[in-house]
Amino acid sequence: MSAPEDSLFQLSLEACRTRLTTSSQPLDVVRPCTVGDGIEQWSSEEFDDLLLRWREDKAAQCGLWVPASGAATRMFGFLRSDEEAQSKLWQAADRLAFGKAWKDAVHRRFGSNEHVQATEACEVLWHLMEGGSIPKGLVAFHSGADGDESENAFDAHLALWREIFPNRTKVWFTVPKVKHADIDAHLSASEFATNTDWHLPFQSPSTDTPVLDKDGAWLTDAQGQVVRRPGGHGALLPLLEEAAVPLIVIRNIDNAPSPSLRELRAKWTVAMLSACDAWVEERERLRRELTDSHRMLETVQDWLNASGAGIEEGTTLSVTEAAAWLDRPMRLVGMVRNEGQPGGGPFWVRVQSGTDRGLVRPQIVESIEFGMHNKHLMAQATHFNPVDMVCALRPSQSLSEFVDASRYMKATKTMQGREVTVLEHPGLWNGGMSGWLTRFVEIPSACFQPVKSALDLIDRT
Repeated sequence: MSAPEDSLFQLSLEACRTRLTTSSQPLDVVRPCTVGDGIEQWSSEEFDDLLLRWREDKAAQCGLWVPASGAATRMFGFLRSDEEAQSKLWQAADRLAFGKAWKDAVHRRFGSNEHVQATEACEVLWHLMEGGSIPKGLVAFHSGADGDESENAFDAHLALWREIFPNRTKVWFTVPKVKHADIDAHLSASEFATNTDWHLPFQSPSTDTPVLDKDGAWLTDAQGQVVRRPGGHGALLPLLEEAAVPLIVIRNIDNAPSPSLRELRAKWTVAMLSACDAWVEERERLRRELTDSHRMLETVQDWLNASGAGIEEGTTLSVTEAAAWLDRPMRLVGMVRNEGQPGGGPFWVRVQSGTDRGLVRPQIVESIEFGMHNKHLMAQATHFNPVDMVCALRPSQSLSEFVDASRYMKATKTMQGREVTVLEHPGLWNGGMSGWLTRFVEIPSACFQPVKSALDLIDRT
């Protein structure tokens, strides 16, 4: 992606310092999106019609794109400190997909599994998981039918995709460069990757951001060079541009479909693909029919507002403006009922920068983006985003112009044994897709299967 010079991807060190050391303006959140006010709710008849509408010959137009750069650090972090969680995990070893490998490793270390303390067993597991640096996608999530074979998160995503598209189709997993060989080796030998064109792009170092220590100095390495780190999942946007298919399903690596729910999740993926495909067809028809007649422009404007444009009442678009709106990337985003799970949620937001400045549009907002003056709105949210979406893109379409650059984020980390502040690009599905035409639809809670901790994998079937 060739980013504008004033975008977050091209900031100078001093511009980064300014963002890291000054308070950013809190997002202007107006209200939560709810069913009937920003969130669609399909009837069973509408859902069935979408399934019937889908054609298998669409495979060449579809791809799966999974951000899989994350390590399993948080998933296994408690192995070093939480004795209660350690005990719970060790007692459940036989109910974990990686349990057999774990017990075998413990047996090799102590000569037996009898009388091994949970803290000792978890120390073995910590090393088995490479001190938490193993890619999350390589962790065994689901046990095989014979109890010996298991599938990891990469396998689970591929298994679902093959269920929808049994013939050759495209899949992208964004991965860390340092783990590229390990993941390549796994997929090359995996039966789940058979008949699939899979790709393993990795984030460009040019999108890394500098790190500031608590004294206001740049963190440097042994050679005196400023230390930079990956700038969050928003830095993956250039890789999304390279996915050369019109319809792309995006799903988090840890939201891997388990075998028991694969059929349900496959149906909802198909329904969302079908709905997005119909949405694109409507857009193309309007593009062909677009004229300067008042009635036609009014029809287009109504369609755009139903697609989350947020064009203010009383505004009359020109043909050029309407055509520009119709040319934007599109996303249909699944939302699940908020049952206390953490995650970004759907809200109506008044855009504060860029082309859409002043418009109130549907956005996905992370909790870190709220200020004290509007944090109460989080409690009013009825849904949140599990990162399950279908995106419609034009080949080689530039996506940088649709980023709300003001939605960068800061976070506190520990590096080189020191507390530091890091800068993250606008989140991929948050500020990174701010300017996209956007629709939210309610999907079943069973379509959300996050694995934030290894404890979430107990009895996973």
